[in-house]
Amino acid sequence: MAIGYRATTMAGLVRSFGASKSTLYRQYGSKAGLLRAAMERGVPLLFNRLSKVTIDPGRDPRDVLRDFGAVIQTYHADPGIVAMWRAVVEAREDLGDFLDTAVHQRTRALAPIADYLVALAQDRRLSIRDPDAAAAAFSELVSGGLTAFLGSPPSGKARAAALEFALSLLLDGMRPRHGESTVMR
Repeated sequence: MAIGYRATTMAGLVRSFGASKSTLYRQYGSKAGLLRAAMERGVPLLFNRLSKVTIDPGRDPRDVLRDFGAVIQTYHADPGIVAMWRAVVEAREDLGDFLDTAVHQRTRALAPIADYLVALAQDRRLSIRDPDAAAAAFSELVSGGLTAFLGSPPSGKARAAALEFALSLLLDGMRPRHGESTVMR
């Protein structure tokens, strides 16, 4: 986290972890293997947290989506998660096909939001063509996207403003129009 993926060495990791180099190589095979293992643990954390959001049909969709947004903001504010994703960006050549797996895992992690959007569409409360893309766009808006990723984490006020903006954009932009199909998958 302090020096980035490229500058990190296996010897430095050994010193940090207090493990032997042979143990690290045997367990993970390489620095990229260690990053893959971190991702295999880190990405599902988002799914697990999003899955716990209460999506009772009686709740106002804005409140449900606000809860989803708060989970995303908390996840993206975690220094370990930020470090993991920054390392992924630096290591994209080293990760090869696993990078596609990571993108797929992230889409799966956002599935509770996409599924909720589908339910809203089926109730004719939203009109949505691609729930997965909408969930990903919502996540990017709520988390601050690239700006937050490259800079310091946004303040509480900026996070709240980003969440409210994302809610308005999503809900106002996806209201059903007369005669329009409400969901496509």
